[in-house]
Amino acid sequence: MGSIRLGALPDTKPWRAVIGRIADGASVAAVAGATSAAAVRGLRLSKADPGVTRVLYLLAHTALGARRDDFAAALGEHQIAVPDPPGLFDLTAGYAAAVRRWHLETRTPQTDLGHMAALAATEALTQCVGARSGTLFPTGQEVHRAARELSTRNGFALLAHEFYARFTRRFLLYHLSRELSQHVGGNGRFATPGEHNAFLADLDTHCREAAVIVREYAGGWYSKAKFEAGITAEQAGRFSAYSLTKLRRELEVRGAANG
Repeated sequence: MGSIRLGALPDTKPWRAVIGRIADGASVAAVAGATSAAAVRGLRLSKADPGVTRVLYLLAHTALGARRDDFAAALGEHQIAVPDPPGLFDLTAGYAAAVRRWHLETRTPQTDLGHMAALAATEALTQCVGARSGTLFPTGQEVHRAARELSTRNGFALLAHEFYARFTRRFLLYHLSRELSQHVGGNGRFATPGEHNAFLADLDTHCREAAVIVREYAGGWYSKAKFEAGITAEQAGRFSAYSLTKLRRELEVRGAANG
């Protein structure tokens, strides 16, 4: 289930360009853009990855379920098993379990991309619902109320933005983390571990800024889909594919502008 294998970057011209940009002290945007261009096959694969689609489908139905008074029952219709009412941990754990259960029941292998998407979605739910609950240990009613705020057009746009920012960061670091660590100390790009950590913090900011490109689109899609015929797996797949295309282009444009 989603075993992530990290090795040295492939010895191809695009990846040598990535390594060169890291070594030369290029900006975070330039490194991220070069990585996106070199790893374009991975992003293209994610557009058709059924695990990534399922993650988005369940995320949308988590938001939709919060519009109902029987929140736990609404989630249960999509195999997100939670107590009534669910606490924050119940909600995120139930969501993660539903993703795993779908892979097992459909015998669909979870790819690394699907695994990254599932982690990003669970983190996005934790952040967005937790931040709106107002307390460190929110009650079930507070969690439901916070989740309901994410069920509007603007609310889902914010949830999708948080998801894509986290997914993008995971995707880039999937390729970069081993290489970045080799440039710490000595004559490397990062004189100290602190500089390396600062680069990662800047990368997080860059991913959040890049993911803004899908925020309004996500809100519009969610509002239109739920109004017309409900959100289906096919609709979630098309939404995911187009969002990832927009995101890849944005990373590459930002990288070229800062190259």
